[in-house]
Amino acid sequence: MPGCLPPHIQMGNPAMDASLPPAGGSAFMVALLPDFFDRFGISFTIDGPQIEYFVYEKKTGLDISCSLTVSFDEAAGQINVMTFYPGLYLHPVTHYLSAVCFFMVMQHLANFHQIGDNCRILLSTRQGAFDTFYALLKDFDFHILLCGVEDRVDIESQFPFSAVDTSMIDERSLVEEYADE
Repeated sequence: MPGCLPPHIQMGNPAMDASLPPAGGSAFMVALLPDFFDRFGISFTIDGPQIEYFVYEKKTGLDISCSLTVSFDEAAGQINVMTFYPGLYLHPVTHYLSAVCFFMVMQHLANFHQIGDNCRILLSTRQGAFDTFYALLKDFDFHILLCGVEDRVDIESQFPFSAVDTSMIDERSLVEEYADE
């Protein structure tokens, strides 16, 4: 979908927007990226139309995430977040690192599928998670689309394209993922 290609690809201009910070994203996000990647890593596996991400602790090499699953619906021009449970809150001194993880997963998916900032991010969550996490992400503009059953809400944000290097996020094979089961 042409409207979902990054601006530098749409125009055929290989130069990136020089007004972005070197790593892309807000100054807050840029400041936290080294803290995150000093302690944690992210890998991914492709499972049909969706990508599952895994957060792991570098010191032990063990996965700490519960479930991070996203897909890109090119026809609709939207990123669907099916699950986002990075498990970082269970580890000491990780305040704000879930925000870094969400930012990097979105940027990696965008780089993987060449998604630009004309796309939407959609997900369903609890009202409390929206209030205490998604609504506070300054690199996104999440707002409630629909109030659902009990405390569920459907939310959306425009995807904020940033020139972010995501080459440190490695692919793992599905065979490797299910070998321990």
